[in-house]
Amino acid sequence: MAKDPVLLSRRSLLGGLGALGGIALATAACGSGGGTGTGAAAGSGSGSGGAAKTIGLSLNGVVDYTKYVAEGVAMGLDGGNYQIKVVQANFDGPTELRNIESLLSQGAAGVVINPNTIETTLNGVREAKSSDVPVGLALWAGPGPLDPYVSGVADLDSVKGGTLVGDWLKANVTPGKVIVVQGVVGQGFSERIDEGLDASLKGSGFEVVVREQGMFDRNTAVGVVERGLQAHPDAKIVVSYAATMGDGIAAYLKQNNITDVTHVTSDADEEMLTWLGTPFLRASRFYSAAETGLIAAKIVRTAVEGGSPQFQNTVFQDIMTAENKDAILAQHPIRYPQFASKLAL
Repeated sequence: MAKDPVLLSRRSLLGGLGALGGIALATAACGSGGGTGTGAAAGSGSGSGGAAKTIGLSLNGVVDYTKYVAEGVAMGLDGGNYQIKVVQANFDGPTELRNIESLLSQGAAGVVINPNTIETTLNGVREAKSSDVPVGLALWAGPGPLDPYVSGVADLDSVKGGTLVGDWLKANVTPGKVIVVQGVVGQGFSERIDEGLDASLKGSGFEVVVREQGMFDRNTAVGVVERGLQAHPDAKIVVSYAATMGDGIAAYLKQNNITDVTHVTSDADEEMLTWLGTPFLRASRFYSAAETGLIAAKIVRTAVEGGSPQFQNTVFQDIMTAENKDAILAQHPIRYPQFASKLAL
């Protein structure tokens, strides 16, 4: 999610334009007022002929994870006559809604959403449905109010993810106090990881003593851990719900020579892979962000091209350690770097 990911905090991204494998790619971001800025105008891609169709991509923010989602979307549209317009919300709900509305007003033929909060995503997908614009969700928290308005979802069972983490802790770590660093409460994902983790750990001797949002920001996440260890110096387990936060936590543990804390994170980015297997990161509840984008793009592409996409499409997940890392990545790459320079994120 291997440089430090930085939330852009209402500053525009650099716009970019390129063509690769028949896809024209344009980027846009929030302007200083929180609205959607305009990226460079994209030309037609190659393919079946005629003007390229625009596929909008709404990201909840910009960290390595969401860059990988965008690369997956580009992979899913590769070879077709499409252009991609990317907007991002700085992890702000109202901005997310404005971004989706802007993509629709600019004539997007389909929209892929990496959601921020259920409420703002719901309002956006309702508007898309009323305009007969297919939507693919790059991450789905589970059955809920979004379902009637989207064409399909990348189905990541976050309750199962929390259960995987809890079961791994029980099998590999001495029971004790746990500090949990959530992502953004309100998305539905952190809450479901909580549900699975708590159910797995119930009655096992593990006790969650801190549970706070890290907001997908490494500095915020480090603050949660630092305060947690000050309040509970005997806490020996940290669970973070995203690699973009876990990277910062691992660096903090190393910087302070804290080697007796077991740290488990979630998903994966290039920096995380360098920490995995060190005393500062033992395991991750792995899934590929790029795979979620790839699935969502294929859903939208199928619908735009007149097909009937499958609604639920399972995203692979498992516990990754240094021992099985290479085998998992061979089947589930975390990114498609050939698209990175063209997306300009």
